[in-house]
Amino acid sequence: MTEASARDRGTRSHDAILDTATELMSQHGYAATSISMISAACGLPASSLYWHFGSKDGIYVAVLERARIALLAALPPVDVPGADVRHRLDTFLGSVGESFQRHPHSLKLLLAVGMLRQDASTAALAELRHYRDALLAWAQDSLSVVFDLGGRPEVSDQLARFTLRTASGTAVARWFEPATSLEIEPLRVALLALAAHHGVPVGSSRSAGRAPDVS
Repeated sequence: MTEASARDRGTRSHDAILDTATELMSQHGYAATSISMISAACGLPASSLYWHFGSKDGIYVAVLERARIALLAALPPVDVPGADVRHRLDTFLGSVGESFQRHPHSLKLLLAVGMLRQDASTAALAELRHYRDALLAWAQDSLSVVFDLGGRPEVSDQLARFTLRTASGTAVARWFEPATSLEIEPLRVALLALAAHHGVPVGSSRSAGRAPDVS
């Protein structure tokens, strides 16, 4: 076997372990997913898992890192297009809903770390903080463009945190009810009301074309 073919084989094994671990940990959680379960599901010996990742926690951190990178890479640019506040908000919320739908496993994994902080390792919590900080910064910048808040970072921060808490709450609900949808229209109404509460011009009420829920 050549060095290049050995590298390719190692890469395939590495990715197969991560794919399997992502699926199992998103379904059962970290504590209930064992090395033997991952080994059996991916068809590789436990020794291969330890060789690539060192431990079960090493697998978990690698799964979280890949989930974080995939989620952040899928986010649209912060320069939200649209002729006015309401059009830009619809575009922004549409992108949030699409990202929410495309990465259900990644969301559940990253949220699970937040819900089990006492059991999570330092490295896992670092991944969570990195993800949340980057996601919050993206939401702040996007909503600053949506509502034209260049000089009011405290308002964009509040709007961003409200949006992310709503999306996180929906993702948590999916642990119990997988069909739960991210309710775009109520979120839209709430963001407009919150912005108006801070004196931000939001334009007149829209007469038609309500944004649908994303399920």
